[in-house]
Amino acid sequence: MQLPAHFKHKFFLMFFGLGLSLLALHQPVSSVLAQSPDELTLTAIPTRLGDDGSLHAKPGEKIQTLVKVQNSSGQDMSVVTRAQDFVLDSDGETPLPVEGDVSNRWSLAAWVVTTPSEQLVSAHQTKGVNVVIEIPTDALPGGHYAMITHRPVLGDVENLATGETVDSGITQRVGTLIYVIVDGPISEDAFVRNLAFPKLIEYGPVDFSFSIDSMSDVHIRPQISVVLKNWLGQQVDTVQVETKNIFPLSSRDFTGRWNRIWGFGRYTAQLTASYGQSGRVAMATTHFWFFPVTLMLAALIVFLTLVAIFIAVRRHIIHRRTDQSSTIANLEKKIQELESKEDPSSGTDSPDSK
Repeated sequence: MQLPAHFKHKFFLMFFGLGLSLLALHQPVSSVLAQSPDELTLTAIPTRLGDDGSLHAKPGEKIQTLVKVQNSSGQDMSVVTRAQDFVLDSDGETPLPVEGDVSNRWSLAAWVVTTPSEQLVSAHQTKGVNVVIEIPTDALPGGHYAMITHRPVLGDVENLATGETVDSGITQRVGTLIYVIVDGPISEDAFVRNLAFPKLIEYGPVDFSFSIDSMSDVHIRPQISVVLKNWLGQQVDTVQVETKNIFPLSSRDFTGRWNRIWGFGRYTAQLTASYGQSGRVAMATTHFWFFPVTLMLAALIVFLTLVAIFIAVRRHIIHRRTDQSSTIANLEKKIQELESKEDPSSGTDSPDSK
């Protein structure tokens, strides 16, 4: 049976409106799946624990401490907490959690128990996590390190578009680095490498860089200063460099700046890095020149120009003083007058003609 044209038009509008309604119902779920990673924010408190040497014990002893996790988002979330070993990224600074067990002289994760391992953290709330570290009786003396990571998990959500189950667990992960020192005979050794200043500096500030290699059994946090001396050997300034933790058997780069604008001559930079519980010191020395080439060339050009002007003016004055041209001209004029009087053709009778 053929329907009138206006009925066909009504049926089309009705199905089109139903399709828009289903699309609107589907949109909130897809939006949650797409946007929730940006809305959920966790913060680990503190970011480092024990880097000041406060967490230390003998083999066979226990250490108990506390870390916190803060939910800065606007919705509640379930947070999973676990201890993981980590490695340093290629920059030598960024820690990367390692999945699974690792065989490492500096490993700590296997000794750590976190309670609770999973908990509900309400929106804009902070929860604590107990951390118990059981040090084995055969633990090697020195530093041992792990990361207490927190990861939010919201559970599984069914994707209405495909009918499949989607894991909505958020990949965001934050953590606290745990530094533990096992007491015993510990070797501490480090040295400074590649202390570099610009060889020739016209004007400051003066940037410099260097690296510190640690050969220690434990992390070190060197206190670094650079003493600047001029060409007379006089100390003119001291620069304090921001310190950083350096893990065992690793290297870390440092940068600094001397906020001096002008200087002149050869300078000496002596770097001193004190580290370790026994007061060890690593040193390095380099030299550089502070010479404003452009300014000196400009000053030299101005000086030579002034000298040339002075010489020209002086010669002119001397020439004016010693100028005899007018005297010579008068003498020539008188000579010409005398010659004209003695000349016979001038019409003047001589005494012999009479």
